[in-house]
Amino acid sequence: MTQQIDSTSRTQDEIRRLAVDRGSTLNLDRILVPLNGFRRSEQILPFASMLADWFAGEITLFHSLPPTHPARGARPGQVHYPDASHDRGTSLAAAYLEEIVSRLGPHGVKSRWGVATGDAASMITSRSATSSFGIVAIATTTRSRPHRFISHGLLDELWRTTSVPLLIVNPHHATLNGVPPQAPKMLIVPCSFGIADSALPLANAIAGASRSGVKIVLARSASSAEIENELIDKFTNDGIHIEIERGSKDLAEQSLNLQAENPGSWLVAGSRMRSGLTRSVFGSIADTIARDAIGPVVVAPHPEVMRKRKRSARAATRDLASSL
Repeated sequence: MTQQIDSTSRTQDEIRRLAVDRGSTLNLDRILVPLNGFRRSEQILPFASMLADWFAGEITLFHSLPPTHPARGARPGQVHYPDASHDRGTSLAAAYLEEIVSRLGPHGVKSRWGVATGDAASMITSRSATSSFGIVAIATTTRSRPHRFISHGLLDELWRTTSVPLLIVNPHHATLNGVPPQAPKMLIVPCSFGIADSALPLANAIAGASRSGVKIVLARSASSAEIENELIDKFTNDGIHIEIERGSKDLAEQSLNLQAENPGSWLVAGSRMRSGLTRSVFGSIADTIARDAIGPVVVAPHPEVMRKRKRSARAATRDLASSL
């Protein structure tokens, strides 16, 4: 069953201005984009650029170098100083990122870059938490559940540690050479937790700024006339067109099917960001969507998870600074 509601009579400019303000509150105007030097990772750039355009924001391109030179036979406790190979790596990374900045500039995208030395996931998590980034945008292929038992990928590590939402694009489905992706006409939001779902504020801001509609797929456990009316008010009061579809038994599959039926649409899902054995064995709606979606996916950690991880990341950064 789908309930369709028209937005208020606010002008599009008013709707967008209010949405940009909401996005700024969520720091969506500050986007961290990790790049590893491969063209596949650059497939996130059109989508990150959309966010920067919608929220009058800025992209920070980021590359992480290995923590030490991979020399064998180093003595225990030996201090590893930057060497010629490390210096060359820094220079090459800087030149690469500057070249990306020069490509984005003519399209009106504000961007800067940074290089750090250390484990990639740790560096991304630390920087996003301590530098007030609102979202980390990454192009990556999600590993299957059996594969995650053997080896964790970058996304698995970020899933375990991130304190900010993730914008994920599967490079197998993105188009590197061809027609640039267009702004979505619809955001699809699988809603498991009712009005408290962490995806709703993000969907609200992105929909208003991108002038797209929202289709909420409401889980059976969260579906009631009161909740549906509250959701309707929440979006229509901000001038956003909303549809509510009651969820089937498999909320993830229903949401993925809707994305397939609406080319160019984005999925926005809240998650408790379960990791390790629990995530590998049982999965989750957000995990299934991130693995199988054919378009962009935004995964928003539950607020309690975000607060806890931000505290941990800031504490770890303070401890590191005090040890130097």
